Amino acid sequence: MAKLLAFLFFIGGAVRVWFDWRATISVADPFRFADTGTVWAQIHFGSLQMIQPAIERYIGPWMWEQLVFPVLLTPFAPIMFGLALVFWLLAKWKARRA
Repeated sequence: MAKLLAFLFFIGGAVRVWFDWRATISVADPFRFADTGTVWAQIHFGSLQMIQPAIERYIGPWMWEQLVFPVLLTPFAPIMFGLALVFWLLAKWKARRA
């Protein structure tokens, strides 16, 4: 299962890099990654608008300000590649233990 998740996160990151590359060459800008918040807004804007008040009300404003908001400002593709690496290492660790 961890290998499958690693593969899916890697493919998701690669697809996002391709989309980011196509978007930057179409307007002749230097290459840059799209932010996680931007990608989320493109996929489903309503849930992005609802998550901030829900987190601030039920968990606390500190979580939005200290954890969630900075993650939304980070580039999306490197996050996907990082998650792929974590799950790949987890799969190797589980295989070594068995």
